[in-house]
Amino acid sequence: MVLWFLMLMTTGCGTPDRFAVRDLNVLREGWDTLDVSARFVQDRPMAGMSEVIPDLVTVTLFDEAYDTLYAGPLGRIAVFDENLGNAERLLLEVCGYLGPRQSCNQHALSASPKRAFAEYDVTFPQDSTNGYERAYVASRVLLERQIHGEDGWERFEPSGRKEVFIDAWVSGYPDARMKLPVVRRGQRFILPQYAGYRDLRYAIQSSMLDADSAAVNFDLFVQLSRTALSVASEEIVLRAKSESEREDEMRTLVERAGGQILESLDSIFGVRRAYVFINDWSYTALDRVYRAEFELHWQSGFRGAWSDISGEMQVRSDGELGTFTLIRASEPAGERWEQRIGRSVLALDHLYPENEILPPDEGFESLRDEEGSDF
Repeated sequence: MVLWFLMLMTTGCGTPDRFAVRDLNVLREGWDTLDVSARFVQDRPMAGMSEVIPDLVTVTLFDEAYDTLYAGPLGRIAVFDENLGNAERLLLEVCGYLGPRQSCNQHALSASPKRAFAEYDVTFPQDSTNGYERAYVASRVLLERQIHGEDGWERFEPSGRKEVFIDAWVSGYPDARMKLPVVRRGQRFILPQYAGYRDLRYAIQSSMLDADSAAVNFDLFVQLSRTALSVASEEIVLRAKSESEREDEMRTLVERAGGQILESLDSIFGVRRAYVFINDWSYTALDRVYRAEFELHWQSGFRGAWSDISGEMQVRSDGELGTFTLIRASEPAGERWEQRIGRSVLALDHLYPENEILPPDEGFESLRDEEGSDF
């Protein structure tokens, strides 16, 4: 009997008073405001249940990634809903502390339903001379959220910066894609400056060889919280240039190459007249390279003698990496070639200098600084 009595007394003395959240009330006055209140009770073995004021009460609001949006006391809380995702899940936790005891309760809620749409237009390729290296995007992303307690929608200006980007990819080649950050409403993209360009270009070229066309997709996204929301999409179907279009492009390149050759061979009396005759040409689609064999005839000065040379030009369709290899030359032209050039192959300057791609620190970055940002 003595042993039983001692055990009973020990159990009774070690039983703590139960401390708990009795009522947790979360009143949503709007998407941007919460009013949080709570009552706490303790249940004493001898006195029963009674309301108690904790030593400390904390309120914590978490977003879907469990990052803290608010940490503080009970009362009115600003949520900044416009920075949250579409109907993003939120969790509110209230904890009370009474001496060494702690009691917490949670309440689940969500951010406002949101939607986004855009004014969106993509030009790709931007011009006919740079192949697949340039794109121009005109875009304006608009955000709306559902009016609290109603069916309508309201436009809002997010206080936090939303990341806007383009996912560019080729149909049939899911691994060939690029992410292009959008920082202006009207933006030129020099694609070789971004990761993934080589794979995208290869996919386009492969599709053009296989099907004589390539469907390039430009999907516009806005980053809402952890989720990127698709806003707009544009598909551009590229088709191979016709034979006549290729011939026109080749003739332009030959004329510009001929001009550079004459500048290299020019005498002090200048060139009065010049003609070019194209004997043969071809185009390699995979490498985007033209080859043209042509003759160049010119008259030096006023009533000067006529000279002529023939050779082969190889150049990319964007005007870069051009060369002219001498095959034959008349006696005066050959002498001048030997004096001025001294080798059989002449490296050509960029044949489209107006479209020459500048290094990033000279072109792209300065353009970014001048035009600023619209988001």
